[in-house]
Amino acid sequence: MNLTMTEKLKEMQQEEKDLIFQTFDAEMALTLGLHLVEEAKLRSKAVTLDITVKGHRLFLHAMEGTHPDNEDWIRRKNNVVNHFSSSSWHTALRLRSENKTLEHDFNLPSSDYVLAGGAFPLIVEDEGPIGTITVSGLPDEEDHDLVTSGIRSFLLQQG
Repeated sequence: MNLTMTEKLKEMQQEEKDLIFQTFDAEMALTLGLHLVEEAKLRSKAVTLDITVKGHRLFLHAMEGTHPDNEDWIRRKNNVVNHFSSSSWHTALRLRSENKTLEHDFNLPSSDYVLAGGAFPLIVEDEGPIGTITVSGLPDEEDHDLVTSGIRSFLLQQG
């Protein structure tokens, strides 16, 4: 099913409303991180995964076959999430649809920000966004899909 850009943006906005945690702590970061590693393995994909809360990295794992550059991509994607308060892929598609760039329209340098999929806001009910959950190593939409479907299945398991 091919969605129009407007439908895709609405779908992503809905993801950001749906994928919310009741609580979140270091133990949950470990459990979620390992869950995302398993999701990547099920897809036979090699990625680097990061979970950061309030600037504190609680989980980082680089799977065999990834590259040290993935960590810089994670840093830049996380900066986009923290600046725009939406997923990096949502922001990328929205700005592209508006013909805007990070450097020209927001004065955000490409050395620190990137419009690429894979970073998702870590949102806690009654607190709002407290960090990021990020995947790097796949094409944009695949990074985004891995992180969002992984969060969704994790939340369903949590009940």
